[in-house]
Amino acid sequence: MSRCRLIYSSISSKEIVSNDAIKALVKRSSKNNLRDKITGLLLLSGDRFLQVLEGDSKAVNRLYGKIYQDSRHREVELISFESIDVPYFETWGMRLVDLYDLPTHPRQFLMDKYEHLDGDIQIPSRLHEVFSLLLDAKALCQSNPTPQDSSTE
Repeated sequence: MSRCRLIYSSISSKEIVSNDAIKALVKRSSKNNLRDKITGLLLLSGDRFLQVLEGDSKAVNRLYGKIYQDSRHREVELISFESIDVPYFETWGMRLVDLYDLPTHPRQFLMDKYEHLDGDIQIPSRLHEVFSLLLDAKALCQSNPTPQDSSTE
């Protein structure tokens, strides 16, 4: 079985930015990802999403095809797609990290490290910075599991 990591960014439509809509999306996605053995992280900053998906190449590609067609967001941009031996998010079925909701100290750490505009941390344009932001978000939330993802560490 060929495993891969896919990273994309997008801009949310108005209706999905509500907390209730995002919670429902995460709950549904967590169940589906567990079934399809896909792991990853969904990062929200303002109205921008950055998501990493890891798993079987066919399952990840199938999911990305659905995501690309989903009207709840626009300007879906593939950032990276690569074969992997070691996943970074192997225990996270679907984890949402809303950068706006982080406590003061972790949020300030990210704002000192990454560009920000009007309080929103910007999604980096360079691949190594994208990886860095995703891994920083994972590390900052490692000890704070969310109820919607029972597979968190």
